[in-house]
Amino acid sequence: MGVLLVSAHRSGTGKTSLIAALLTQMAANGQRVAYYKPFSTSPGNDADVSFITETILAGPGGPPVPDSLPLPQVSSSNPLMTESQAQSIRQSLSEIQSAADVILIEAPDSLSPTGDALSLPSDLADLLESSTLLMFPYSTGLDSQTVLNAAEPYSNRLAGIVVNGMTSYRKRDVENGLLSPLRSAGKTVLGAVPEDRIMISVTVQQISDQLGGRWIQDSVNTDACIDRLLLGGNIMDSGETYYGRYANQAVIVRAERPDIQMASLMEATKCLVLTGGADPTEYVKAEAMERDVPLISVTESTMSVVESLSGLLDRATPYSKNKVDRFGELINQNLDMDALSAFLTTAH
Repeated sequence: MGVLLVSAHRSGTGKTSLIAALLTQMAANGQRVAYYKPFSTSPGNDADVSFITETILAGPGGPPVPDSLPLPQVSSSNPLMTESQAQSIRQSLSEIQSAADVILIEAPDSLSPTGDALSLPSDLADLLESSTLLMFPYSTGLDSQTVLNAAEPYSNRLAGIVVNGMTSYRKRDVENGLLSPLRSAGKTVLGAVPEDRIMISVTVQQISDQLGGRWIQDSVNTDACIDRLLLGGNIMDSGETYYGRYANQAVIVRAERPDIQMASLMEATKCLVLTGGADPTEYVKAEAMERDVPLISVTESTMSVVESLSGLLDRATPYSKNKVDRFGELINQNLDMDALSAFLTTAH
């Protein structure tokens, strides 16, 4: 049985996405998988735990996801968990070990929100005698010494290092200036995952929820990823040229403009947001139904909708099966999955 603890240098690095993708792929290969998040800022109502439980591990037969403990208010000067917490965590892991081939543990970040180094993730690795995968968010200031300093507390428990969100045109710089020095220092580097628009997208359902919209027809493809919002208006370009430029777009257009709606119903359009409150014409409904494009009706004006959606893409979450599948593709393309798979069969 393999037990792997996944930690990150700071919040928002992609731990949940990586864990969800690995759980999905291993389960598809017939492995019995389990998930555990020992500490949470909102135990009993943790979004990561809910998503993994209800979407990734849904179905009968799998081990239950243990309850999380409240995240301690720790600092660099007082990082240790209590003995009662340690005992509870050991007990929770013991209860799922017999039912799983691989257990992925989502650990706290190694930096606090204020930037203090925390030993809680490495304390967990020592407590559970588990190896650790460390994730780092790419930035132009990330250097090998920063990574080595963060990896030092794990000593021989370090299973590998992953850099996430690498800017595509920086690939050579990351390889030569960051990953190669880490390998030269004796660290196992699994690779760097490039940034991807789908991973920073929102879903059709999130757009509807944000606007308080009404589904005009069946709410199909509500999990579709949206990474661009386009205004449907009078344009100089042809509809195909304007609306066919991007994938994964939502078009915001007045309900009284069937001409623009028909032009925008391209393959790349994942939903139409119809402003003003009226229903579209029957032939627009029929075309949308044929293409499985959901129609969201709102009473507000087009500009009010644009203002309501302002900043929504900046609040994207990983809680989408489409995002899990996409991240699975990204790690298969960019990480040493053979090394990681071999490790997961022997990790302890």
